[in-house]
Amino acid sequence: MATTNDYRLGDFTFPRGWFMIAEAKELDTHKPLAVRFFGKDFALYRGRASGKVVLLDAYCPHMKTHLAAPNRTSYVIQDGMGTNVEGDGIRCPYHAWRFGPDGKCDDIPYHQGPIPAAACVKSWTVVESLGAVWVWHDPEGGEPEWQHPSLAHCDDPQWVQPKWDHLGMLNLHPQELVDNI
Repeated sequence: MATTNDYRLGDFTFPRGWFMIAEAKELDTHKPLAVRFFGKDFALYRGRASGKVVLLDAYCPHMKTHLAAPNRTSYVIQDGMGTNVEGDGIRCPYHAWRFGPDGKCDDIPYHQGPIPAAACVKSWTVVESLGAVWVWHDPEGGEPEWQHPSLAHCDDPQWVQPKWDHLGMLNLHPQELVDNI
């Protein structure tokens, strides 16, 4: 069987397309979920205000704190909030910068004046479908070229809902799966 090196794509080169990154029910607690895909760390959460699923790059641009890492010492979480998801945004557990679903910082509690444009993280295109959360990945940064996986009757309560098994992570390049199906 070919290995990642045989494809000459690099360890963290992944094809363009939709990738399942979590079960939708994993986001029912309004706590952010730390996930790792494409050789990158992400913060995945469901907004409290809209219920919309949001995926942001994981590290706050201020001090590189992981936005979704479990944290029991932060005053942001201990102040009775119970979570750093606030409205449809997420607060950094270290210095409480808040990032909206678009990835832009919209609040710095101790800052006066306009928020710098560099105070942002990348927001990723995600869709909730088939009981799962899907992210659009394009190595060139393009917008989705086709619709996400979906079945019209999947959300109908008269149909059996899909269940996803967590079988762990396979240490291989996605191209190896396609070539060896």
